[in-house]
Amino acid sequence: MIRHTLRALCAAALVIAPLALTATPAHAATTCTVNGVTVTSANVAGTAGADFISCGTVSAGDTVNGQGGADYIIVTGNVAGTVRGGAGRDYVQVNGSVAATGAVRGDEDSDFVRVGANGGTVNGGLGFDFCRAASGNPPVNCEG
Repeated sequence: MIRHTLRALCAAALVIAPLALTATPAHAATTCTVNGVTVTSANVAGTAGADFISCGTVSAGDTVNGQGGADYIIVTGNVAGTVRGGAGRDYVQVNGSVAATGAVRGDEDSDFVRVGANGGTVNGGLGFDFCRAASGNPPVNCEG
């Protein structure tokens, strides 16, 4: 009787263990090119000067921050995390959509912010900002 019970428990463990290992996927970090260098991180950052940052998508919980200088940030896919221009006259473009969890912020100084469908937040920030969303939620703190 004990032998049969142990066999049943071992068989159950062999079936359940692989399911438990695959049930929790790892967080997919954002991959961008910053001034020609590929960076994969939950926090992609530019420099204090002008930067060119190009990303495919920005995952939920991740941040892309141009920091200082006149930055050019382009996201060819969707934004579920946060994209920030930082201080300086920034150009931020999202070809895809901004998810409900996503935010695109120009931050300080006069910025140009353009996104596709906006289900989240587009905020020009301080300065005279030009913002456009193709559809969805209207941008805020934008004068043009």
